[in-house]
Order: sequence, then structure tokens, then C-alpha cells
Amino acid sequence: MVGVFCFLYFPIVLSFNTRIALVFLLIAGLCLVTVDGFTQNGKFHIDSLFPSNVSDTLNVKQFMFKNWLYGEEGKYMLNAVHGTHNYHPLYENSQVRNDLGNLGSADHKVLFAFDRPFGFNFRTSRSGYWKSLDKRTFLISEKMFSNVQYSNGVNRENYLLANFTRSFGKLLNLGFSFNRDVSEGFYASQRNVYTDMSVFTTFRSKDDRYKAVLMFNYSNLLAEENGGIATDTSFESNVTSDRAFIPINLTQSSNHWKGFDLGLEHRVFLSKQDSTTGIEPYRPAISHLFSVTNHSMIYRNLIEAGSDFYENVYTDSSATYDSTSVLSVSNELRFELVKSDSIGDRILNRLAVGAQYDFHRVAYDSVYIDGIHNVSVLGNVNGKLFGEIDWKAAGNFMVYGYNIWDFKVDGQFDYLVGKSHFSAFVNYSLFRPDYITDNYISNHFVWDNNWVQTQHLKTGLAYEQSKLRFKGTFTYHILDNLVAFGTDRLPYQSNAVNQLMVLRLQEHFRMRWFHVVLDGAVQFKPTGDDIRVPLALGRGMIYYQNDLFKKKLRLQIGAEVSYSMAYYANSYNPALSEFHIQNERQVGNYPFIDVFLNIRVKKLRAFFKVEHLNAGWLGYTYYHVPHYPVNDLAWKFGVNWAFLD
Repeated sequence: MVGVFCFLYFPIVLSFNTRIALVFLLIAGLCLVTVDGFTQNGKFHIDSLFPSNVSDTLNVKQFMFKNWLYGEEGKYMLNAVHGTHNYHPLYENSQVRNDLGNLGSADHKVLFAFDRPFGFNFRTSRSGYWKSLDKRTFLISEKMFSNVQYSNGVNRENYLLANFTRSFGKLLNLGFSFNRDVSEGFYASQRNVYTDMSVFTTFRSKDDRYKAVLMFNYSNLLAEENGGIATDTSFESNVTSDRAFIPINLTQSSNHWKGFDLGLEHRVFLSKQDSTTGIEPYRPAISHLFSVTNHSMIYRNLIEAGSDFYENVYTDSSATYDSTSVLSVSNELRFELVKSDSIGDRILNRLAVGAQYDFHRVAYDSVYIDGIHNVSVLGNVNGKLFGEIDWKAAGNFMVYGYNIWDFKVDGQFDYLVGKSHFSAFVNYSLFRPDYITDNYISNHFVWDNNWVQTQHLKTGLAYEQSKLRFKGTFTYHILDNLVAFGTDRLPYQSNAVNQLMVLRLQEHFRMRWFHVVLDGAVQFKPTGDDIRVPLALGRGMIYYQNDLFKKKLRLQIGAEVSYSMAYYANSYNPALSEFHIQNERQVGNYPFIDVFLNIRVKKLRAFFKVEHLNAGWLGYTYYHVPHYPVNDLAWKFGVNWAFLD
């Protein structure tokens, strides 16, 4: 139905040449959205389609911070060779292609996705690295499990990931995760160092009436900010092959983000699973969440004489030191009715209602903002209709505080028949824009705004066919009163209604030992111009795969091509770590070619990859962000070794 809708709708609104281009892109299936993310998070995995002496899954599960507590099924960790070369930690949620250094620390997404969390939000930038507790994961295994992943590349790029988890009996589990990413970059003042670690523990009673999960996270990101190259012609004319000699806008500028999150969530059932008086259809329970978050962000810049990169200097004309800190404390209490395990699915399987209190303190340098208080009520419900259709809904409403009258409701229906999975979803939110756009004090930017609430409606359909290895998704967004950063790099609230339609198609073909994975997206904007994304984009992968030496070694060798149509991509502002609208330079309309070799021997996986093999073949016009060229040809290699005792 999604495909029929788009086939009928797009010819009405698009020109003939544009329609031809879109048809070509969809058939070619080139994708900038992650192929690896699709296959790992879907109902099937590419490697699992082909028999081998080595299992594609490991006996360890990954859970979201809240999922394990509420009994939701975790996701098995993979031992698949497919996607091993896509090691970068931002590969699944950002198509940045390392345009701000080898690390690509600031978020730049070309596939539109918008789902703002409910409640107080200071800023949304760097969300790929700065994950909230809700998006954190941990591992649980009946046996001791650990894995180490190490990757190395040109310009002293190093990526290290280590996981460990161990169960002590069936009641207690302990573990940790460590992640470090370091690179010097290709251009001057482009060094990035990212460190992230988490420690977690889970506990449950013998009768499963009480469960608890405790997690502590620490993140530290130091990113040198060179402001892009000073003149694009110095790069496009290729006057020097040593990129470190190309002039940059900021020679002594950096962002330093650091902080921690601590969260404890636990739930206790008020009755046993089976009572002496009979089976109760619903069991009452009480759950509680407590969390503390403390983040600081420091921007430093030595202002050089004659520099006009920043139009305004408010406090210090020689150097900038903008320090921002955010402290948040949250308490959430819920009362639940949960279907007993002894009975089958019902229309209503779980009902939860509760309340949440949040406290936030924002400080600019030594100036503290008065405490920000929020009180909200919430509800969650899920069940099964007609014995076949899973449904769930959630709602949040702010009754007091800074975000008063904020509202968010989500609903979803899922139907599984045979190898086909149908989904329909609708989300609506009314929210106060990010705090940083409302009030901010720094050396180069000062404002005090009073926005009206933003409205966001998101609805769509998804279809997945595991036997045919196909997935299609259509999403429709309406954003009213959107706050964005304009050409003057200042926040503004749009008077236009921004509509965006996203159609994404994914398919995997197999011809004996040869495989073709296609993934393409079309993004059409009926109204509004405050959201800048390419009209069409895609990635295609072709590879040869075979099991050698009595199926003990899996070999995979192939190439990837990615492409997006030209568009006016947003520019990057280092002082705010935000992207802003610009109308002077188009980027895109350039193919990127990568080649890779993946191997697997038992629990050991390894890869060798050459990124941007075609650098310079079609000239030097490869940007994904204005004034930030994509990296030149670079090689990478790495290993991932899992241990399960």
C-alpha cells in the first residue's frame, strides 16, 4: 500500500526529469542509510540465511536500560561477518562520513528522523555520542562473556571497544563496557578523543517478584574545532596533497564535553505469580526510577587579530571560554497491572499510570539559572487485538513547571503473518523548544527568546518480508512552529508548516556466492524549507561470500557505493555545536566507493577496508557539510574477538 501511494502521489508533484532520477535511484538502491543497522535490528540477518559450522549469534543478549526490567525480549549479539567493516560507532545513526575529522563528532544526518524526548531538553546536538539512559544498553549472559574490538587506520586513528558481563547464579549479573575513539584527522586542528564507559548490574529475586537494574555512565569528548577550511578553492584546486597545510578558519579552538549519568530502576509485584486462592488475571506492581545527570560543555577559542569568523564578541576580545553545565535529577513512580503469565494474551496485557518529578539547573560560566522544576503524569498500555494484532500506546502530560502543557502520545499496531510483518504507527507531541534556543549567554552569542510550543505529528507504515529479505517504510512528518538556526546562526521560529515524506526501500539479493544489498530513500517536502535534506540518497553493496576450509572460515569481499543528490546542506557552528541554514553552497551529487574484505574464524572476525577509493577521480568537490571536505582515501583494519566461557 505504501508503494502504491507513492507511485500515485509523486508523479503529480514532481517534474518528469526528477521522476526519472528518483526511479533510477530506487532501482539502483544506493543508500546512505545504514545497511548494517537494518539487518541487525530486523527480524532476520543476512548471515543467518546461509549454513555454516559457526553460529551467527552468541549466547548473550543486549537490553535497553528499561526493557529488561519490564520483561521485554533482548536482542542476541551477533557473530556475523556481514557489516564487520562498518565498525564506526556512529554508523547506525549518522551518515556523517567523517566530515568533521576521522571521528565525525558533530551529528550530521542526511536521512531525516525526528523524535524529540518528552520533557526538558537543553540541546539535541551530539546525540549520537551523548546517549541518555533510555538509549543505553547492557549485556546479560548465563556464562561469562567478553569481547574486544580494535580498529586502526591512517592518521593515527584508533577505535577500541571492550565489553564484559558475568552472572553470579541466576539472580545477579555484573558488567561493564568501555569505548575509546581517537583520531588526528586529515586537516589542521582536527584531533578528536572520545571516551565512554558504563558499569551496570541487574538483580532479581528467586520468585521474580522484585527486579532492579543499576547503571553508571561516564562520557568525555574532546574535539578540536577548525571551523572548516578557509577557502574552498585551496582544496578543490588540490594545490597540496598534504591536507594539513590547507588554511583553516580556527587554529586554536575546541569543544570539551564531559559528564555522567546514574540511574536506578526497580519494580516489585505486590502478589505472587500463583496464589493459594487461584490464578489472578492481573498482578499489581509498583516501579520506581531515580536518575542523576551532570554534564558540562566548554568551548575555547583564541581570537586572532583580524578574524571575522564570529561576527560578535561580547565579553573578551582575546579569548573565548564558554562554560555550560546542566544538572538534572529525576524521580518517577508507576503503578501497574500486569497480565499473569498463567493466562494467554488479552486485549489489555499491561496498564501503567504514574507521575514524574524533574529538577534541572543550568549554569553559564558562574551564572546559575534558577532551578527548573517539572511535574508530569504518564501512562502506558499494551495488549493484543483479535488474538493476532499487537498494540501499544503511551502518553505523557506536563501539569506543572517550565514545560507546562507539553504533551506526547504514541501508538503502534503490529501484525505478523507468516514471514510478513506489518506495522502502523502515529506519534504526536506538543513541546517547548530546546532550552539553549530560548536562553543562552556566551562570548559570541547572546539571546533571550520566548517561543510558542512546537507541534510534531509523525505517522507511517512499515512492511517487512523476511523470506524475500525486503523492508519498506513510509513516514510522514508535520512540524509546526519549528525552531531552527538561521543564516545568521541565530535561532528563529518558523512561520511555515514543514511537511516531510520519507520513503525507504531495502532489499538483499543472493545469486549463489554473490550478494547485492540495496537500500534507497526519497525525501519529499510538500511545504516548508526549514529542514534541509537531499531529495534522494542511497547505498548499494555487492560482495562475494563463501565458506572455505570445511566451512570453518567465512570470506566476504566486496564494494560499497553511496550517493546523495545535491542540496543546500546546513553549515556547522563550532561555538554552539549546532548546524544552521545556508543558501550559498550545494553539496552532494558525488559517489563514494569503498572496498572491503571481511573474514570470520569461529569467534574471531576481522576486516580490511579502503574508504573513498575514488578520491580525486571526479575532481575535488566532495563535501557533506559546506567547507568541511570528506576525508580522502584512507585504509582501515580491525578485529573483533568474542569470548564465551
